[in-house]
Amino acid sequence: MTRAQGSVLVLFGLLFLLLWLVPEVPLLGFAAVLLALALRAGGEPLAHRTGLPDWAAVLIVAILLVAALGLAGWAAAGPLAEQATQLAQRLPQSLETLRGWLSGTAWGDWLLRQAEPGQLISGSGAETAAQAAARAAGSTLGGLGNLVLVVLLALYLAVQPAGYLCGLRSLFDPRLDGRVEETLAEIGHTLRGWLLGQAFAMIVAGMLTWLGFWALGIPLAGLLAAIIGLLNFIPVLGPVIGGVPAVLLAMTEQPILGLWVVGVIVLVQTVEGNFLTPMVQSRTADLPPALLLIVQVLTGALFGLLGVALAAPLSALGLVLAKKAYVEGWLEREPPAA
Repeated sequence: MTRAQGSVLVLFGLLFLLLWLVPEVPLLGFAAVLLALALRAGGEPLAHRTGLPDWAAVLIVAILLVAALGLAGWAAAGPLAEQATQLAQRLPQSLETLRGWLSGTAWGDWLLRQAEPGQLISGSGAETAAQAAARAAGSTLGGLGNLVLVVLLALYLAVQPAGYLCGLRSLFDPRLDGRVEETLAEIGHTLRGWLLGQAFAMIVAGMLTWLGFWALGIPLAGLLAAIIGLLNFIPVLGPVIGGVPAVLLAMTEQPILGLWVVGVIVLVQTVEGNFLTPMVQSRTADLPPALLLIVQVLTGALFGLLGVALAAPLSALGLVLAKKAYVEGWLEREPPAA
């Protein structure tokens, strides 16, 4: 083993140790890197066209992004809040309808018994509900704190990336400078391609889903489509999770309508996943669906919801590292042609 290879092994070993001891920290750092790449993707063209320094262009993009999100939230707050209230009122009825259908079958009765709804009104159930509420409040505060941390880290990384990249390169053997530079450039290119593809997928999936729900006459079509579009950030599993409220709500109107909703979601995801997203991402972040699903299950089991949300970009990162560090660096082979 050469010293160069040893330096790579030591760094990967430290990374795995960090993931084992404090898994949330490197994942939040990776989320900050993704946000920083998005800010740089918007700031660099602005700096090129206006002559502004990169840091100023990035800050302008960040301010404009916050302002746009604030205006969109203010404009949509009223209608979305009203629709969310209606959704919260309708979902219990949907669950009762589902309970009625399940109780008519042997497997449905078994499933309902596993749920043990009687605990919800017992003393222990009340205690459990209180504990769950406390945990939810703590999780919400923790999530807000993590969000602030990610945003601050992303701003630091986006405003002055050269210093951090130089520090990262200095951790490797000097003989690897060229390969490390090439690997970091390909990682940035791949993750930017993935971000572009996912942003496009979220917008298109939300719009097409809204059109389908509107054509079917689904109540609260805008809110339900927005949920599915946002959760499309998590490939494969996100649209499935986001589609559950829509299916339940449609089933309260007509049972067959629930099947039509499932059909709309499947059709939209098929078009988006097999045609639109690959066309946008091209060869920058071509992730095999089977690999992506395996990584989602693995990261979900190891790191929870945050792991599932970041599974796709982690897969893209892993593919680049496997090609550059293992295939080309360790095995000294040319990667197979695409």
